[in-house]
Amino acid sequence: MAGGTWRMQNKVRPGVYINVKGDGKPVLTTPLGRLLMFQNKPLGWGKKGIIELKATSDFTALTGHKNTDEVLAPVHEALKGAETVLLLNDFTGGAKSTATKTGVYTVNAKYEGEQGNNISVSFVPSPLVDGANTQDVTVTTIFDTKQVDQVKITLPKASADAIAKAGLTKEDQLEVHNDYVDITFGTTPAEVTSELNGKGEYPLYTAIYNGLTQSATNVTLAGGTNGTNKVVDDMHDYLENEYYAVATTAGWEESSNIHKLLAEEIKLLRENVGIKVRAVIPNTTGVAYNYEGVSTVLNGYVLNDGTVISPNIAAARFAGMSASATPDQALTYTQLDDAVEASPKLNNDKTIEALNAGQIVFTTLAGSRVVIEQDINSLTKFTSEKSKDFSKNRIIRTLDEICTNTTQTFETSFLGKVSNNEYGRDLFKANRVSYLSGLESQNVIRDFDPSDLSLAQGNDKDAVLMNLYVTPVDSMEKLYVNLIVR
Repeated sequence: MAGGTWRMQNKVRPGVYINVKGDGKPVLTTPLGRLLMFQNKPLGWGKKGIIELKATSDFTALTGHKNTDEVLAPVHEALKGAETVLLLNDFTGGAKSTATKTGVYTVNAKYEGEQGNNISVSFVPSPLVDGANTQDVTVTTIFDTKQVDQVKITLPKASADAIAKAGLTKEDQLEVHNDYVDITFGTTPAEVTSELNGKGEYPLYTAIYNGLTQSATNVTLAGGTNGTNKVVDDMHDYLENEYYAVATTAGWEESSNIHKLLAEEIKLLRENVGIKVRAVIPNTTGVAYNYEGVSTVLNGYVLNDGTVISPNIAAARFAGMSASATPDQALTYTQLDDAVEASPKLNNDKTIEALNAGQIVFTTLAGSRVVIEQDINSLTKFTSEKSKDFSKNRIIRTLDEICTNTTQTFETSFLGKVSNNEYGRDLFKANRVSYLSGLESQNVIRDFDPSDLSLAQGNDKDAVLMNLYVTPVDSMEKLYVNLIVR
């Protein structure tokens, strides 16, 4: 029996012809769990730009620090809630630490910065075997006191036969690369080559071999310097071009203008560019942002081990949790499992004052429990277009989800692909009705009816006007009880 795939229904032999392929539906992405952060002090290590960090990442290799080091305190707290932190490590200038033995090796740190000065590299030759044409050298990289890499290289004696057996040519240059250093063996400045001419057919390998195989060598890199932090200068580009749910200025002193700048950028992105992202800002001084896309954090908390988390760092925790919260979830009364009390504690009047000012407050409950008092944003002045509902972050997440999904669906499946006539618009409406009905089944919206969605041609022939009415679902937060005694 015949078989295989088919392009046209023109087969001659009886059989089964099967094409296996996807259903053609675009894969829509989500920024859920992704938090954009801005490094407030030079790390002294790491690539320029975005460093992507998860709880399981090798922080030392990527940032030059343990995840518990003070310089990474905001990241450490953020990853208790966020799945991924996109850390902007943006700087200009700086120098890589290095170590060189002329004609033998050059060791360069992977990145610019002072942390590279904590790197050492050892070259330990193995015992030389009589008559052998090669000798092994173990190359070990150490950061601080921890071994971070170890490899073995094979060096040929400086003869054509030995080099050929080692699989090398006269022009080959040995190299070792890892997450911390780039090592090149056999640098060939003119004076070294000239000095070794006549001492063998391959003077370069004579230099390397004699330089590494006679005795163990340990070198410490030096000369690394930090660059100048330029996060504030370039943050706009990263805010617009990275994929994330929430951005935060946690970790920055409140005197920095980066906080107001972030609030302005988020408003611009949401309203002028159509990118529905949100911001979380530390705010103990009572700055009034009054915008549904910005949440501010007033106080901090104390951890089980006694560590006091300042509002400045606590903002990172809330930002991470907010980035991971889904549209059917409110963070109101969400407990911080590793905290024992709010810091500072607010009494009833001050808590009400903070909530009326649109601030995130951590509250201590009985049993040494710390919770987020209410999942709100900084919107406090309400209008007919922006009612009090807009001050609730669950509502905003719902509206942002609908906007983002609608944008992605239109761009990937309809824009430039479907005719702008009644049939084409009906296709798009059917897609949206199916999506919104799904949100209703997930308790994200309620009482949805297909008549709540209408589509018509816009003013131009290529424009579509969509009107949509939705009723977001909020979470239970207040219980009023009449307890009647008979």
